[in-house]
Amino acid sequence: MIFLIGSPRSGTTWVAKIFDSHPDVLYRHEPDSVVVSEEIPFFPKSEEMEALVPATREYFSRLWDVRQLKSAGSLPVFPKSYFTGFMNAFRAKFLFMLKAIGAVAHRLGLPSDVKVPAISRKKMAEGKIVPVMKSVNSNCRTGLVARAFPDGRVVHILRHPCGYVSSQLRGRKLKLMENVVFYEEVAAMPLSQERGWTVEKLKDMSLEEQLACTWVSFNEKVMQDIQGLENCYDLVYEDLCDDPIGVTKKLFDFCGLAYNGQTDAFLQSSLNYEGGPEKYHQTVRDPKTAAEKWKKELDSDQVERIRNIVSGTIAGDRYADRF
Repeated sequence: MIFLIGSPRSGTTWVAKIFDSHPDVLYRHEPDSVVVSEEIPFFPKSEEMEALVPATREYFSRLWDVRQLKSAGSLPVFPKSYFTGFMNAFRAKFLFMLKAIGAVAHRLGLPSDVKVPAISRKKMAEGKIVPVMKSVNSNCRTGLVARAFPDGRVVHILRHPCGYVSSQLRGRKLKLMENVVFYEEVAAMPLSQERGWTVEKLKDMSLEEQLACTWVSFNEKVMQDIQGLENCYDLVYEDLCDDPIGVTKKLFDFCGLAYNGQTDAFLQSSLNYEGGPEKYHQTVRDPKTAAEKWKKELDSDQVERIRNIVSGTIAGDRYADRF
C-alpha cells in the first residue's frame, strides 16, 4: 500500500495523479474525508501512537472500500492493466455520466450518494493492483500511518511555506477555501508551545503569519514523527517541479513501481502545458509556474514575515535557500 500525505494546497493532487497514471495503480482520493474516524485523533501525540496502531490499520484498510465518486472517480482517468480494453474505453464515459447525475441531484437539492462499482479484491490480493491513497486530512497522522503499515510506503509532501500561504490566501479570496485558522490545534503543537504561540498570540498575528504557523507546526510534527522510518519518503514539492521525470523515477523506485510510458506522457502534458491561465483546482499544469506563483502574489514584507516564522525548524530549514 502506498500513502501520499501532505497539507492542503501542497501539490498533493498533482503528485497523486502522477501515481494514478501508472497502469497498475488503484487510486483513492481523500477517502478519509468521506468516511471519518472518531477513534483516531487528527493530531496523535507521540506517546499514544503505539496504542493507536491497531485501530489505524483497521481504519485505513477499510478506506480502500470507499467508492463514493469523490474518492473513486477523480479525474483525469487513465487506462489500467487490470481492466479489459472495453472497460478502459467505457470507464471514462461512465465516470463522466456519474458526475453529471451527481451534479444534477445537487442542484435540485436531492440526496446523492453516487458510487463507483467495486474492483475485485481478489485481483488486489494477487498483487495485480497496487493501492494508492492520497490524504490531506491525515497530514499529522503520517507517523501513525507509517507505523500501522510498516510494509507499505508513505510519501510526505512538503511545499514551500510561501507557496502554501499564497495558495491558501488565493483560495480564500476566491471563496474556494474556508476562512478558518485552527488556533487551538496549532497552539497545542510542541513547536508552538516552545515558541509561545498561544491562541491569543496567534489571533493577534496577520493572516499570512497564522498560516505560516499552521504550516510549520504541523509539518514539524510530521517530520519529527517519521524521522528514521525507512518506509517514509520526504518529498519536497519544488524538487519534483524542477525535475518531474527524474524525481518521479526516484519516487516510483522507492514505492516498487516501474516508470512507464503512460506516466511519462502525463508528465510531458504538464511540462508542455499551453492551456492558458491555471485554474485553482487544476491537475494538469506547468509545474514550475505553479511552484513559483507565490513570488508574484506575495510582497516582500509578507515573505519576510513567513520566513521569520518558519526559520530554525526542520521543515523551514528545507527552504532556507529558497526565499
